[in-house]
Amino acid sequence: MPLDALLPLADALVLALPLAPSTRHILDATRLATLPPHALVVNVARGSLVDEAAVAEALNAGRLGGFAADVFAMEDWALPHRPPAIPPALLAHPRTLFTPHLGSAVAQVREAIEMSAAESLAAFFSGQPVPGRVAP
Repeated sequence: MPLDALLPLADALVLALPLAPSTRHILDATRLATLPPHALVVNVARGSLVDEAAVAEALNAGRLGGFAADVFAMEDWALPHRPPAIPPALLAHPRTLFTPHLGSAVAQVREAIEMSAAESLAAFFSGQPVPGRVAP
């Protein structure tokens, strides 16, 4: 079923897709208007998937039940015209929840990342194949 057909049926929408030219502001003012007014939107992928100003406007107008995110458009470093800050109206809204994007900030995960990096360096400098190498 196409996204535009699903939105009017959604109680909750979780965005978990990559940022690409075709997905930037995939949730804009037009699509936000098709969500039920009680709908909750959660963005855990890339900040620029949503038009943050449009989200703030929808919240203020009572057309969106709530918004949660751990990513923001200002963090999308690859975009040349990213906003300098999170819209103040979004930050101040009582029906928002913001958390840090720290999925890997667990001691065991960080240790595994560091060990993997050390093993890759050791393999490289000893002339062995580097595990997970993506370049020729």
